Amino acid sequence: MALQANIPLQGGITHNNGYVRVTNAHVCRKDGTDSDWFLMVDVSVYKDADERAKAAPEVIPCPSIDKFKYAYSVGDESGSNLVALSYTKLKTESVLDGASDV
Repeated sequence: MALQANIPLQGGITHNNGYVRVTNAHVCRKDGTDSDWFLMVDVSVYKDADERAKAAPEVIPCPSIDKFKYAYSVGDESGSNLVALSYTKLKTESVLDGASDV
């Protein structure tokens, strides 16, 4: 599972049809507190699916979309898993507007 999207790069350049993949999704809250839970999502960006499939793929540095944080309530995954929930939430981000599942 991944997203195909136009990737905003540093310097105002856009890479069209980049490959965005969730590399980590975890639920946490601040240690020792009763604070609200949140979902942390880390993503990596690649030139395309062929690049990602390589044994040592080159990751495109993209600070504007490498980490996301979402409010989370236990049960939000509604029968899915955290990675699938992460992709659903990522598609709501304006920076990934028009992203499609691949």
